[in-house]
Amino acid sequence: MNQSENVNKQEDDQRFTDEDQTFINEQTDDDKRFSNTVVDRQEQGGLEALLELDYRNKQEFLSSEEKSIFSEFIVICQIRKDKYISEQDPHLQFLMEKAVYKGVQKILIKAQKIQDKEQWQKEQQRLMRLFYSDMNIGYITSTGQLKSTVFIYVHQSIANSLDNRQINLNFNKEDLKIIANYFSIDERNKSSKSSPEFTSPILTKEKSEKEQFKQNSAGSKTISQNEGEVENQMKKSLPLCHQSNWLKQEFIKKDYFKKQFLILQKTNENELKSGVQIFFVYRIKDDQIYAVKKSQLASNVISFFDVFSTVNLSEITNDQRKIREAKILSKLNHPNVLTLYDWWIEEEESGYSLYLMSEFCSYPGLKHQTNDLLNYAYYYLNPMNCKEKIEQIKTIMLQIMDGLEYIHKRGIVHRDLKPENIFVTYGIDCQLQVMLADFDQGKDVRESKLSIITDEKLNDKDLNSIKSRNTINSGTSGYATANSQINKEYDKMDEFYALGVTLLHLILAFPGEPKNRNLYTNTFAISDISDVLLLFDSWAVKLVKNKHPEFNFQQYFHLMELAKALLEKKVKEHDHIRKIIQSW
Repeated sequence: MNQSENVNKQEDDQRFTDEDQTFINEQTDDDKRFSNTVVDRQEQGGLEALLELDYRNKQEFLSSEEKSIFSEFIVICQIRKDKYISEQDPHLQFLMEKAVYKGVQKILIKAQKIQDKEQWQKEQQRLMRLFYSDMNIGYITSTGQLKSTVFIYVHQSIANSLDNRQINLNFNKEDLKIIANYFSIDERNKSSKSSPEFTSPILTKEKSEKEQFKQNSAGSKTISQNEGEVENQMKKSLPLCHQSNWLKQEFIKKDYFKKQFLILQKTNENELKSGVQIFFVYRIKDDQIYAVKKSQLASNVISFFDVFSTVNLSEITNDQRKIREAKILSKLNHPNVLTLYDWWIEEEESGYSLYLMSEFCSYPGLKHQTNDLLNYAYYYLNPMNCKEKIEQIKTIMLQIMDGLEYIHKRGIVHRDLKPENIFVTYGIDCQLQVMLADFDQGKDVRESKLSIITDEKLNDKDLNSIKSRNTINSGTSGYATANSQINKEYDKMDEFYALGVTLLHLILAFPGEPKNRNLYTNTFAISDISDVLLLFDSWAVKLVKNKHPEFNFQQYFHLMELAKALLEKKVKEHDHIRKIIQSW
């Protein structure tokens, strides 16, 4: 995804804004009342006794007349903590209870529904109910990121103030941060029943043709045919272009995104490249958080050729290029490549849009929540001492190599490799995990020969000669070679060039606009390493305030040697690069 080139120095990622959401960053001290309650509950018989009492209280509430004045809400929470914490830790459950109550308190104070914390403590039992049996803590998809889902009951007098609100809560004594989103289930049930679905002009035309066909059939000998037989006969009798429109309904959806997901965060419409938005969403069907990329398509007509063709065209449209990203990702399955779970096309009032539902990837550190490798390098690698940083860079580079070799062996070139297109998260072992992402410039060089669902690997000879002729100017300035230009042949050596530039930014990430980073890498590319060490050190002192106090480039000379070899295309094999990295 074409994210902003800026390294955001803010504590939270302010790219995500929504006028219907409330963002509150407050330092939340531990509430003694909650801490004492936890101790008392544990002394009264432990977790099992607490859950049994909680269950009885819930049944009593549900059977009472009081329940009729409460609305049901779902609260989705992302949990950020620097150190490992198990989803089965009982103390985490108590913290989640505290966070949900605290979030309601803060939102109501901001909305002026209550005056202060003291009033909330008096009104809390009247305004809100939470039961442990309605709380679930688990991991986000295949990563080690923790999330929690909590169902609560909210008094109807405050329901509108809480619906579709987000709040960030810092728990200083616990070294924990929780991002909580509140959604009214009742309101969404109402809207799903009352709001009419958008009716496509194209589908309306097809529907009228279908009805006309039935009427014609009713006056003939086929009047006794059942509905399925009529539709089958109609399919066969329609011209080929109309059959395509009919079958198009199999992969073009209506209101699917709106019905399936709750939006937690989203980018501004004009922030990324034109027609692209990124959503962080929750899907209640499987109790999971995902990232969804929405791309506006230019065409008013989507054909089967656009979606399913594997022909390697000399010229393709922008729409076909976007769809090709979905096709490429859909056949990849590797821990160091972003997982695409689903993709579809929706017909909307503004035209067609392509949706890609993928893993939600974020490095859930306490101080800085970063999504990509450039921000991770700035916030987390820059302050590390030399020994620790080299070990981290080694881990990152080996994972990138694993991901690159995996896609190359399947005939795929990325064509826009850079730290912003490499996502960072926790793995299920709670270790750092990086993933290649944003394949909208990617290409499968075997499209003219193989099915889009094949997992067949290239042999060594074909792997070493993998090439793709560019029909566009691909890549990003600072990472791209001359072969990224239109009509040039792009191969894996050009990917290795971008890998060398990426390695330089892991050694030291310069903040701000790309200008300084490009000057750094361009100067390196045309100079001997020994000649620029002192110059780079002076730039680091001037521009990088969060580097380790003892940092200097001489400490990373052997890493810079690999970067130089990659930029000069002297290292040509995946295994050779991997052996050099392993020797660090």
